[in-house]
Amino acid sequence: MSYASHDKTGHDKTSSHKPLTLPIAELRGMVPIKRRYSITTMLTLTSSLVLLLLICMAAMMQSRLMRLQGNIGDIATNAIPSVVHSSKVYSKINQLLYLTEAMGQAPSQAVRHNLYLDIQQNLLGLEQLTADRQSVLYQEAQLVALTEELHSLNELTSQRLDLQQQVQTRLTQVYLLYEQLQRAAKTETSASGQQAVGLLDVAEVVAQSGKALTINRLLMLRQLQQQVSKQLAQVAPGSPQAVASKTNLLQQQLQQLLLADDGVFPLRIEQLVVTGRANGRSNFVRNLVLDYARLAENSAYDVSVTVLADAELSNTQIRQYSQQILLVSALALLFLAAGIYLVHLRVVRRLEQLNTNVLKQMQGKPAAHQISGHDEIAAIARSFQFFAATVKQQQQALELLSYTDSLTGLANRRALELRLAEQLAQAQRQQWPLSLLMIDVDCFKAFNDHYGHQAGDRTLQQIAGLLQQGFNRATDSVARYGGEEFVVILPNTNKIGALALAHQLQELVGQAAIPHEHNLAAPYVTVSIGVTSLERAGPADYDMILRQADNALYQAKDAGRNTVA
Repeated sequence: MSYASHDKTGHDKTSSHKPLTLPIAELRGMVPIKRRYSITTMLTLTSSLVLLLLICMAAMMQSRLMRLQGNIGDIATNAIPSVVHSSKVYSKINQLLYLTEAMGQAPSQAVRHNLYLDIQQNLLGLEQLTADRQSVLYQEAQLVALTEELHSLNELTSQRLDLQQQVQTRLTQVYLLYEQLQRAAKTETSASGQQAVGLLDVAEVVAQSGKALTINRLLMLRQLQQQVSKQLAQVAPGSPQAVASKTNLLQQQLQQLLLADDGVFPLRIEQLVVTGRANGRSNFVRNLVLDYARLAENSAYDVSVTVLADAELSNTQIRQYSQQILLVSALALLFLAAGIYLVHLRVVRRLEQLNTNVLKQMQGKPAAHQISGHDEIAAIARSFQFFAATVKQQQQALELLSYTDSLTGLANRRALELRLAEQLAQAQRQQWPLSLLMIDVDCFKAFNDHYGHQAGDRTLQQIAGLLQQGFNRATDSVARYGGEEFVVILPNTNKIGALALAHQLQELVGQAAIPHEHNLAAPYVTVSIGVTSLERAGPADYDMILRQADNALYQAKDAGRNTVA
């Protein structure tokens, strides 16, 4: 039995649509022949009356608003910029505090360098803000001192990182030297136990030396240095003269790497000293930044007091003017009442009826009352009836398109459910077997995380094409079940044929060799396939066949992926 792709959705996507044009008779019916009451004219007159009333109110209130303009202008030109400036300064200070702490704990020279560049940019911004607002001399002097202290902190941090790198380098040399000692000891020809004891002593020295990186107290580090020095002095090679000579030379080199002025322990001690100085300098800089922040906060408080005073004055004037406007507004309401009543009678009620008709159309019910007349609302009602009919036709066309997966072009899950129900019913009528394949792309989340979702979409499209290549029967169906899962429906196919097709599809995907470095099964994209088959199928088996295929897929995953179960 051979298998290949069916049509992508299993549904006829073609549909005929009438052109979106109105018949001549309908167009003539929508054009009002007479307009006894024009809504446009009515609204224009009402708006003109309201506009005239507003002009009178504006002329009366202009003199009062001119007084208010001075106070508001002062707030806009002086108070608000001061508040904005204080906010910017405070933001810069918080950023500087964060950058300073981060630079003091920098794990590498590159990070330290980048953080110091950010600090310099931040200081330039603070200097610019200080110059723009003509700050007090004390703030400028404190900013200069802060700049110098940050420079010193940067140098101490750089020195600490250099010493850290040197200590790491020396320890690496110690480990390499220990390997040389081991190789030299292997040349010993005698079977005495002294050689082994010497190697164990050296191993103990190397292990103790590695602890230097984890000790952060000078006293404990010096004690460890003395202990290592004593252990080195007690190491005895116990080898033949030629080998012992070479071993002694390597042990002397080990002692130099550990205890010399540029050895592990002196460098580590110096690193702890520099680290302590850097921490002290970092705390001092933090206090300077906090002092500068307090100055900025005091300045912001003074500005806020001024802003509140100006705002209170403006608020008092606004309350007075509001009372006067309230009196004038009462008169305006009398003029508006007539216009509102007219609009409600001729516009609002008819629009409510139009809205009711629209809601009934949306619910599929006929309109209770048709809106008659020769004005704009009646024309809108007739237009809506036409477009409602057009939308209904378009919805029917869109329903046909809703069975296709937009990414892969395969049938989507909705189409799969319909197709599976149809095939189960047909299998019951024809008394033939029905098989189902559930296919899942292995480690696809890792693929998306590594290569990106766009690459993942392209891969799903490629896999969909490969799955289509594996069929040649029009009755077979393949659909995207969701995410990276696909389902294949095989009517009139027993378990043997389904397994053969599953292996064929698995080979097609593997032969494509789509790179996938994070696949646990292979360095390329693979699929796991769960196979289930019912010899006597029926509509009642819908949930069971999907559940069995899903369980089989989990068995394939548990078996190591890239398998058929």
